[in-house]
Parts: sequence; structure tokens; C-alpha cells
Amino acid sequence: MTPYTEPDSLYFYSSLVIPRDSLYIILFLILIFVIYVLGSEVNRYLARVPGLPGPRGLPLMGSLPWLWGKVHAEQYRSWAAQYGDVFQVQLGNRTVVIVNSAASARALFLGQREATNSRPLFYVLHQKVQSGSVTSIGTSPWDESCRRRRKVAATALNKVAVDSYFPILNLESRAFLADILDASLSANNNTVDFRDAVRKFAMNLVLTLNYGTRVESLKDLRSNAMIAEIIHVETEITRLRDTTRNYENYIPLLRPLNRLAEWTRLRDGNYMPNIGKRRTGYHQMLLEKLKEQVTAGIDQPCIQGNVLKDPESKGLTDNEILSVSLSMMAGADTSQPTLAWTILLLSQRPDVQRKAYQSIIDADPTLLTAPDVAHTRVEYIDAFTKEISRYYTALKLGLPRATYDEVHWKGATIPPKTMMFVNSWACSRDEGLFEDPNTFAPERWLHGGTHYHQFAFGIGGRMCVANHLAHKALYTVFLHLIAHFEILPTEGLHDPLIDDPLEGVSEKEQFVSAPRGRTARLVPRDIMATRKVLGLI
Repeated sequence: MTPYTEPDSLYFYSSLVIPRDSLYIILFLILIFVIYVLGSEVNRYLARVPGLPGPRGLPLMGSLPWLWGKVHAEQYRSWAAQYGDVFQVQLGNRTVVIVNSAASARALFLGQREATNSRPLFYVLHQKVQSGSVTSIGTSPWDESCRRRRKVAATALNKVAVDSYFPILNLESRAFLADILDASLSANNNTVDFRDAVRKFAMNLVLTLNYGTRVESLKDLRSNAMIAEIIHVETEITRLRDTTRNYENYIPLLRPLNRLAEWTRLRDGNYMPNIGKRRTGYHQMLLEKLKEQVTAGIDQPCIQGNVLKDPESKGLTDNEILSVSLSMMAGADTSQPTLAWTILLLSQRPDVQRKAYQSIIDADPTLLTAPDVAHTRVEYIDAFTKEISRYYTALKLGLPRATYDEVHWKGATIPPKTMMFVNSWACSRDEGLFEDPNTFAPERWLHGGTHYHQFAFGIGGRMCVANHLAHKALYTVFLHLIAHFEILPTEGLHDPLIDDPLEGVSEKEQFVSAPRGRTARLVPRDIMATRKVLGLI
């Protein structure tokens, strides 16, 4: 009789054989994972702000599953009805305080300005992309260097300085008119795909304003190697600094898994650092070229030129001056979708378009054929520009803040280095500030609207220093566009939500809210007058 011996393998379902050693390894890995999850839950619990309401979410992921496939700012706005104007969420294991009303934003970011003026650090952007290299002003934590850089940038962007940039604003606005006119006259039924013209306008604004150089032709967007490089890299930077979809920022477990993918060559581990180096590379080249022009006295008026000439800049390092440049380039992120949304809205709102056109005539009929309009102030067009920024709020969640010191809110103490989101979308839809906020109404800025705040540019100590310039740039191109074109819907395209700021977005979770619509009929009002304005006759 053969003695019984214990088998070296365990059998499951009579077909799957797992060696004992492998089983031990699997059980060990499961144990490690369970310990990690328990540790993560302890950390999540300890990271919550005592006394501040908010959903608890799930292990490892926090509230991220409730945000997937949605416009995050709108989801936060809906949660505010349950948890109050200020509440906390946990994105992965990271605690974020969401500020959802105009009153609470003022109380926290103006009333406790010094304690809320820093920026958080992100794994993807700061550790992988920038890898310890130059950081833009807008993404830098608060310190003495950041203070100096903001001061120099603010000087180059004050009202007097912005007035000196009016020739640039007029030039780029006319260039946009020329691109739209060419596209309209060569298209069937004046139907224009305006994406390239909008992209060129936004790119030229930052290039011309920042360095005094520009894109001459729409063809250069693809054929010019330098311009194509800038467009690609800046697009990638926007994606990689996205605070909504880069889950490695919030779920640390993904980081070793991605490193494993890099080791096995399933993922390029050098891609993100190379993007950062490529961005630094072309900025350094453009900056060196401008320095040579400034030294030779042949530079055109521009922001970085003013920075270089500012005595305050003498105390900045080369990297700090470069940081100012990185910040200015980010302006294209929001000006591009804002102009696109405007074209779509005007195509769907002939009543607003007629009123805007008539307002130009009532203010000064010669503006209809004026090549330079940046210096003017047509009240309705100015109000229209403000309402566009409010209604669409391209950056619906303002750039994230971090507390620099303790912050207090209704008995709760928010500790230093806690991330905060200003829900600019919710603040711009605050019924306590804006009557009938879901209606597009430029008139609200005309009648007693001087106390309104444009949350699209942020609030408090880290508010966008280029807000006045951005407003003037949009005002200029809006006035020219409305004066020279009648904008109609694309024939055969039946999409009633194409201009809706929530349902009309190309992607719900995107960091910057860009529209899915890309065409409209842009019919010249007077071709000869437009050509005269453009200096073509």
C-alpha cells in the first residue's frame, strides 16, 4: 500500500493548479495590499478637516468616482446644496476644500488673503514634468521668490503698461479679421471652421505681447517647426497640469504601477520630463533673442521687454525671469476657448448680436471702419466681454490654492498646506450676487453691476495679474468681429446645446472648458470696408 503524501500543489476548479510557493507569494501580496489600504484609510481619516462637512468617498479613490464623466465644477456646485458653501472632498487620499459662493470666496481669499495665497505641489506637474526646473508664477508655492516675480509681472501689466500694448491688440485683432475674411470668402455659404484662426489669435497674443514675435500665417501653425513645437508642448503642458484627470496626483498607488510600466517599456518614462525641457528650451531661445534686441534698442513694446527694463528685475535670477515668461504663455489656455464660445453664442443669439452692433453705431459710427479700437470704450461691448467671461468661465475651477497658514471657517480650522479650489463657475452662478445667473445678459454689468466681480480671473492674492490685459484683448477682437461680420448658425447643423457652457463642452472633465462646436457662418457686412480696415485697398 502506497503511503499518503500531501500534494505540492493546491487544486481549484479541478483544472487550475497553483504551486504552493506561488500561493504564498499571492497571499503575501494580498496582505500587503490590505495593509496599504488600511494605512491609506487611516491617512485619509487624519487628513480630513475636523468640523468641515463633505462626502467621505471610497477607499483609495475618495470622491473621484462621483466626478468621472462630469463637469467637476458643476458637481461641486450641486454638492454645495447638501454640504454648504464651503466643504471638503477627498480626491484619492488628498483633502481639498471647495469654495462655492461669492461671499465665502471673499471671506476666505480676501478676508484671509495672506493665509490663502500659496499653491499646492502636484506629482505630475512639479515632480515629473518640471523635475525641479523652472516653475511658472501661477503654479509656484508662495515664497519670497514668488512674491518678487509677481511684483515684476504686475508692473509690466499695470494699466499704464497695458495702454502701451494697444498697438499689439489692434494688430492681432485685425489679423484675426483677415483670417476670418479669407476663410469666409473661400468657403461654401460663408461657413467657417474657425479653430485655426482662433488658435493663431491666441498664440499671437502671448507671443507678441510676451516676446514681440508672432505667427504671420495660418500655414505657420503647421509648417513652422518652432510654432508647431510651441503649440504641441503647450497643449501637453495644459493636459499635464490638469487638476481633474491626472489621477497620479491623488492616488499614490498608481505611481509604482506606472513606474513598472516604464521599466517594462509599456510607457515612456522620459516623456513628461522631456516636455518640461522642451518648453524651457524654446522659452530660453525666445528670451535670449529679446535680450539681444533690448540691448540693441530695437525691441518692440512687449511684456518681457518691460520686465527686462524694470529696475526691480535686476534682482531676479535668469530662472525667475524665465518663470515670468512661462506664466504669460499660459494666457492662451483661456483666451482661445473664450473666443470660440463667443462665436458660437453670437451665432445662436441674433438679438444679442443686433444689440451689440447697434451699440457700436450709437457710441461712434466711425468705429465700424476703424482699424484701431483697443483705446475705445463702447459700454455694451465692454459689458458683453465681462458677461462672456462670467457665463462661460473657461477655467471653471480656478487654479488651485494652498493654505500658507491656518485658515478659519465657521469653527473649523483648515491647516497649512491644505489644497483649496475656488469654484469660479459656482461663484459666477451665485444667485446672491448675480440675478438670474443662468441667463446671458450683458445688461447686468451696465445697471448697477459695478460691484460685480469677474471670478473667471480668480480672487485675492493670487488673482491673475493679466486680467486687465486679457479683458482688453477680448474687447478689441469682439468689437472688430461684431462690426465686420454677421454670425449665423451653420446650415444643416441642429444642435440646440452647441453654445451651452455645460452641455456644449467637447469633454466634460477637461481642465479648460472648450466647446465641441467649431463652425459658424461668418458673413461679411461690408467686404470693401473690411478690406480697407485691413489695409488691403
